[in-house]
Amino acid sequence: MWIDIITFAAFFATFTLVLTLGLTAVRTRERVRNIADVAVQTQKSRPGRFRRAMAGAIPLFSGEIDTLEQDLRRAGFYSSSALIEFLFARNVVTLGTLFFGGTAAVVADPTTSLPQIILNTTLIAGALCYLLPRLILRWQANQRLGRIEQGLPDALDIIRMCLTGGLPLRDSLERVARDVEFFHPDIAVELEVVRRHAEADSMQKALKEFARRMNAQDVNALSSLVSQTERTGTHVASAVTEFADSMRRQYRQRAEERAGKTSIKMLFPVLLCLAPPVFILLVGPPLLQLRNFIRDAHQPGGVLDAESITAQQENLSGVRINRGQSR
Repeated sequence: MWIDIITFAAFFATFTLVLTLGLTAVRTRERVRNIADVAVQTQKSRPGRFRRAMAGAIPLFSGEIDTLEQDLRRAGFYSSSALIEFLFARNVVTLGTLFFGGTAAVVADPTTSLPQIILNTTLIAGALCYLLPRLILRWQANQRLGRIEQGLPDALDIIRMCLTGGLPLRDSLERVARDVEFFHPDIAVELEVVRRHAEADSMQKALKEFARRMNAQDVNALSSLVSQTERTGTHVASAVTEFADSMRRQYRQRAEERAGKTSIKMLFPVLLCLAPPVFILLVGPPLLQLRNFIRDAHQPGGVLDAESITAQQENLSGVRINRGQSR
């Protein structure tokens, strides 16, 4: 009977965990991937009380909320309820794992080591459910930020052509966002967000928000440059051209720096992976020959056989005695 209860509880816990993980994976894919998704994210409904309550079930450290919001923006989650949805999904998975694991440990036979094994497994699974979503979000944010920094010079070149053609900066952003959407969809989304912020407030405020959202050196420099050129009244096209060239130069220098570090990083894997086979190829055959020699030498009649050595010593002694008698 207890085995049936444990089996049913394990099946129900596994089913619930897999279902929750699947729903969480589906919701976490609701990122802004193109310009059309920007309007969809702004029209999403607010989360209910249960979601907000579960989002605050596990307390966070000081400053973690700001870092989490920034990573969500970097990864492309622009919904106003993105933070609540992320915390809700992570807390539900973590608490659900701990609850079902603790229930299975209580139901299990206490006379065996099964409850201890279930508790240890539950603690490890709970820690993974709590840490993995954060690590995956950080990885997504860094990957998207890298794509934005890599495609920003191309977008700036097209913006320069639009500005020299007579279009204002706000219209240039809209035109460039449509043109680069196929090649650099992340850049197109960010330019569309900047344009909408500029329509709601001002271009300087929109660029500051863009720099704060990305928190990258190149984006901060671009925001400061465009804000300064608009404030001083100078031509934006020439400044954008010089900045795009400097970004390409810096990107090339960073690539060369990474290439230079690669040789040092490859030194230890080469030593650990290549040296043992070479050592085996060089030292292995002599060691095998030495082993065969020692094995054959200890055989009857070998050079290291005790009887053979005794017989040779007796022969030498006889020879010496015969020589002494002959003298």
